[in-house]
Amino acid sequence: MLDIFISYRREGGYGMARLLYERFDALNLSVFFDVEKLKSGHFDTKLYESIEEAENFLLMLSPGAMDRCCESEDDWVRLEVEHAIAKNKNIIPVMMPGFTWPENLPESMKSLPGYNDVRIVHEYFEAAVTKILNMLVGIDTQRQKPTSQAAPSAERTENTYFYFEDEKEKKRLKIQQNLMREFDADTYKKAEDEYDELYILDIGSNNGDFIMDRIGRSDKLRLLIGLENDAATVDAANQKYGGEGKIAFYQQNVEDENLGERIEKILEDVGIEKFNLINVSMVILHLKNPYRLLKVLRSYLAKGGMIIIKDIDDGLNLAYPDDTKDFERIINICVSNDTSGYRHSGRQIYTLLKHAGYSQVCLEKMGLSTVGMDYDERAALFDTYFSFILEDLKIMRERYPEKEAVREDYEWYLKNYEAMEERFQDDAFFFTLGFILYTARKK
Repeated sequence: MLDIFISYRREGGYGMARLLYERFDALNLSVFFDVEKLKSGHFDTKLYESIEEAENFLLMLSPGAMDRCCESEDDWVRLEVEHAIAKNKNIIPVMMPGFTWPENLPESMKSLPGYNDVRIVHEYFEAAVTKILNMLVGIDTQRQKPTSQAAPSAERTENTYFYFEDEKEKKRLKIQQNLMREFDADTYKKAEDEYDELYILDIGSNNGDFIMDRIGRSDKLRLLIGLENDAATVDAANQKYGGEGKIAFYQQNVEDENLGERIEKILEDVGIEKFNLINVSMVILHLKNPYRLLKVLRSYLAKGGMIIIKDIDDGLNLAYPDDTKDFERIINICVSNDTSGYRHSGRQIYTLLKHAGYSQVCLEKMGLSTVGMDYDERAALFDTYFSFILEDLKIMRERYPEKEAVREDYEWYLKNYEAMEERFQDDAFFFTLGFILYTARKK
C-alpha cells in the first residue's frame, strides 16, 4: 500500500520533490517518486494505479508548473492531477517560492486553489515537512523510524568545516585556491589598499594557504590570527606560517559559546583592541547559526574596519546544454547531502550582515563561469565543484546505509563522472558556479 504519490514538474520541482521523498522514506513511509522513469513514451498505466493505491497526493508547485496543464490535455502533470481529483485523493499542494496559480486553469482542475496548501522554502524545510505530515491521512505513525535515522534535510545544521587530511584533498584545495584568485583578488587588493596597517582575523583558516596567498604576505601586515576547528590542520598552519609573533593559528569551533571570550583573550595576549579586517571564506554554509557568529565578530572589528565574506549558493548554478539533466541531478545531490553544508547560504549573506549591524554592504562578485576559460581552467573548475561531491557521497553511504537513494546516486555518479567531465570541456558548454563575495563595514 502506498502512502504518498509525489507529482512534480522536473524543471524547477525535482530538487525539492527529491528532498521530500528522502525525508518521507526515512520515516518509513511508502512513497511513489518516479524520477521521470515512467514518463517516456505513452502514459504508463502504472501511474494511474499508483495514484489509486496512494492515500495522499502531493502536488509540487514550482514556478510555472501549471502552465503546460493549461495548454495541453495530454500534459503528464495534468493527467496525474485529474486522476487524483477523480479518485477523491487527499491532495496537498506544496507551493514553492515564485509559484502563482494561472488564471486559465482547465475546468477539471478549477478546484485546486481551494485545497489547503503548504508553502515550502529551504530555510524552513522541516517546518513544512511537519505540516505535511499533519495533513496526511491513513498513515500509521508507528511505522515511522526514529528521527535519528532520518535523511538529511535542507535546513541549516552545524556541519563543521572539516579538512580531509590526504594528498587528494590538499591538491584539490590548491587548485581551488588558484582558480578563485581571479574571482576575488581585486577585493583583497582593495582591502589592502584601504589600510596603512593590517590586523586580520581569518575565520575557518584551514591550513592557512588561502589567507596567506591573498593578503598574508603584505608589507602592511602587522597581525594575522586564524581560527580553525581541526587541531591537526592548525598545527600544520602554524608550522608553515607561524612565527615572529605576527602570524598564529588557533583551534576553535566558531559556533562555540566561548568564541567571544577566546577572541578577547587572544587580543589581550597580542596587545591590540580590535581587528580592522575579518575574513570569512566558505564557512557560513557550514554553520547552524551564522547570524550569531557575524554579531560576535562585529564586536571585535574596529570602526571603519572591513569584513569579507565569500560563500556558495547552488541556486545560482547554471549548466547549458544539459538535455539529459545530469548536471541538474548533481547539483540536487549536493544540495541534499548533509555533508555539503547549507548550499543556499549565499543568498542570505546580505540580510545576515544587515541584521548583525554591518553597514555599506556591497556585493563584490557573483558567479564564476567557464566563459573565457582554457582547458586547464575548466578542468580545475570541474574538479573544484564535482570531485568533492563524490567524497561526500562515500560518507553518506556510510552514514545512511539503509538509504537506497544514496546508493543509487553514488553508483550513478561513479558511472557517469568521466563522461560529464568530457562534456564539461566542450567549448560550447556553459557552466556558472554560484560563488558570492560580499564586503561590509562597521561604522
